[in-house]
Amino acid sequence: MLSSFFSKSKPINYIVVALYMSLLYTLAHYVRGFDSEIYSIILFSIGILFYVLPMIMLNFITQTGGLTEKGTYTIVLYAFFTSMLPNGLTNIHMLVSSAFILLGLRSLLELRNGKFIKANLFNASLCIGIASVAHFWSIGFILLLFLAIFYFEPKNYRNWMIPGLGLCTVFVFANCYTLLVYDSFFSIWDYIAPFSLSFQSYIGKSQLFSVGILTICIVFFLGIYIIKFSRRKTNVKPILKLIIAYLVIAIAVMMISEQKNTSELFFITVPLAIMGSTYLEMEYHWLAKEINIWVFALLPFTILLF
Repeated sequence: MLSSFFSKSKPINYIVVALYMSLLYTLAHYVRGFDSEIYSIILFSIGILFYVLPMIMLNFITQTGGLTEKGTYTIVLYAFFTSMLPNGLTNIHMLVSSAFILLGLRSLLELRNGKFIKANLFNASLCIGIASVAHFWSIGFILLLFLAIFYFEPKNYRNWMIPGLGLCTVFVFANCYTLLVYDSFFSIWDYIAPFSLSFQSYIGKSQLFSVGILTICIVFFLGIYIIKFSRRKTNVKPILKLIIAYLVIAIAVMMISEQKNTSELFFITVPLAIMGSTYLEMEYHWLAKEINIWVFALLPFTILLF
């Protein structure tokens, strides 16, 4: 039974999830059309690394941070949700940006230990800055840093300056790169991307289906997460608030992104997977849980093949 299998945390679980993700990643590229040029093959290989490796990081974050139980439901849901976004799987910029946002989240959750506060804040701001180079509006996740400072170390005024310092560092190094490669600088206005509040592109059948499924999951899982919130330990609640804020910011980033083809929904998958694992860890009839997992596992194939 899948529900029993993924309730445990064994090496075989990670192998199965990684193979599932690799299969859907390859299938998404096949449906879009493979390119045999060496440059495309290199991008394909880099993309699969930026897709699969964050799954391992996500599992580490949730289990060491006490966000979930010692199972692999979170990474299973992450695989399911991301696989429902084939345009995201074929968008190397989105894969890179999402991976660095997750890496930044790891640094933020380390703040709870009260050690290396400034180093973790700087690391997180660097990660978000790098993510914004790949997808500009992911810079909105810088708000997570200010929330983390407010929850864990608000009295030290130097902490509030670190996010800006991290972003400036990324900007300087990006300019050094363009100067070295292209022999030119780029201004802040070249860095800032336009925004759009139009959702006309979601009207397509395949995109509307993905958006609809994820919207239902957001409403359902967020409701359960908030209900469970009051029962969690006090020292864990700031972390849970950050996860909720992560989801809210991800939705905002999706709404203002200029090009909407569902790839921008990739940012939603991490907090949604964490919240969804809370539901799967609840005690309810095993058959209902089994059906839930099988439906999630088969939905990406439906989106890709039909």
